[in-house]
Formats: sequence, C-alpha cells, structure tokens
Amino acid sequence: MDALIIEGKMKSPAIDFNPSTGTLKILGRSIPENPVKFYQPIENWIVSYITTNPQQITLYIHLDYMNTHSTECLLILMKKLEAYFKSSNKVVKVSWNFDEDDEDMEALGEDLASIAEIPFEYKEIIED
Repeated sequence: MDALIIEGKMKSPAIDFNPSTGTLKILGRSIPENPVKFYQPIENWIVSYITTNPQQITLYIHLDYMNTHSTECLLILMKKLEAYFKSSNKVVKVSWNFDEDDEDMEALGEDLASIAEIPFEYKEIIED
C-alpha cells in the first residue's frame, strides 16, 4: 500500500501516513474551506489501510488550531480506528501533541479521548 502524503497549507494540515511504520501524522492547522472534502480521502485511506490488518497504528496529531467541522471529521477518523481496535487484538493509539500552554488544544484532546474509546497519550511540546 502506498503512503498518503498531503502537503500542509495555510488552512489545511500536512498529512503523512506511512503504512510501513503504522504512523499516521496530521500536523499544522485545520481550517479548510470544505473539511469533508479534505478529510474524505484520508478516511478512505484509513479504511483501506485497516483491511491490511496492521499490527500497530499510531495516529500522531499535532495541530495548533482546528475548527469545529474539522474536529468532527477527525472524530470520524478516530471512530474508524476505534472500530479496528475493538475488533482486533492490535495496538492502536492516538498521540495527541499540543504546544506549550495551549490549554484549548489540550482540552480538545481530552474531549476527543472521552468520545473515542482508544488509548490516548498526551504530550506538551515545549519549544526552545
């Protein structure tokens, strides 16, 4: 299966999904004009990837901001991973990263963790 790479822009995050490592990265800012259109190919890729029965999936997220509609789209991705996690004996987790003192993004991660029943790790990114 090919990797999914989407270059980040001012309003949309960078996507780097590497099937050989099982790491799915979403980085940057997510306020695209049409979040459903942006996230649909990502959802399709995840659905296809899950059919390969990977041993481990890590959804690595580090966003400085995302709008409400993007949050809904991200939750859909997490729910796909949750279904795989519950139906298999595989390692699936979310690595939620937020900038130093960004209480809004930290809280958003906690909210998503309470909805998506998969393991969450939190990491505050401190810049030098």
